Amino acid sequence: MVERIVADIDAIVCVVQFPGWQHSTSGEREVQKSLRKALLKYQLHKDQMLFDRDYAYIKEHY
Repeated sequence: MVERIVADIDAIVCVVQFPGWQHSTSGEREVQKSLRKALLKYQLHKDQMLFDRDYAYIKEHY
């Protein structure tokens, strides 16, 4: 299940991200929204700590 979640998040982020998105309010918002949507699919959208860790990883590595 973890592999599917990671694959879904990766696919979504690859679609919505753009160069410099980390320095743009709209870019950050779009990535956060997409991440929440991916977590919702697995009923994990209410876990704020998971969201924060995932978003920090995405922000650093994408």
